Amino acid sequence: MIRRFFVLTFLGAIILTNSFAQTSYKVNLLFNIDFPDQVTIENDKFILNGEGSYIQGVHKLFACGLYVKEKSDDPVKIIYSEDTKIFELVVTTTQFQSQKTIDEIKNLHEENKDLLKKGEITTLISNVKNADVALPSNFVESVNFFEKAFDGANRGNTDDYHGYIEEFIQLFEDKNLLEDHYRLTFLGENRVIIYKNSQKVMDVQDKAFPKALFNIFIGNDATNKRLKGNLLHTAS
Repeated sequence: MIRRFFVLTFLGAIILTNSFAQTSYKVNLLFNIDFPDQVTIENDKFILNGEGSYIQGVHKLFACGLYVKEKSDDPVKIIYSEDTKIFELVVTTTQFQSQKTIDEIKNLHEENKDLLKKGEITTLISNVKNADVALPSNFVESVNFFEKAFDGANRGNTDDYHGYIEEFIQLFEDKNLLEDHYRLTFLGENRVIIYKNSQKVMDVQDKAFPKALFNIFIGNDATNKRLKGNLLHTAS
């Protein structure tokens, strides 16, 4: 009986892990992501409503794919639908970092200058490889980016759920790697579960916060109109 219990528990863990396993996306030469036309999650199929990249300056910060049960170009219908929605966000540049990581990379760059002067090329090459950043400048700072995005897309009305915003921004505090994959699973209009590379990192049951997240991308005051159009499949 005990053995059967452990076998069932083990099988249950495997099934649960597979249910939430995320697709691994690859960044192509143009720093884009090829999202599939549909994804299946827990035996439930979702179709791609639209996809696009968030471009700021010279950087494509991340690529997004919006999956729904039924395609729509109406953001209100999508946001307030009781159906589950899947929002895929994949980092497409290593220039999108928190201030902590930016400082670490810049300090490493200064260290590399000294290594170059000393002729310690092997250590220098190792440092460059570990940094995994093309340029130690032209960064887009993630905290400032998301604070402005939430504030602008929600017209400054964020006091009631600012704690959730801080928790969300904290997800990007560690070094952002190319192809880091965030899956935002919206369960109805009152709950959002966030996975990072298949690990659950945030679970919020709150009416306002899921809407605030969606507002950044497809709301009336979305921070990137081109991306909004692509996600709603209305961009010309």
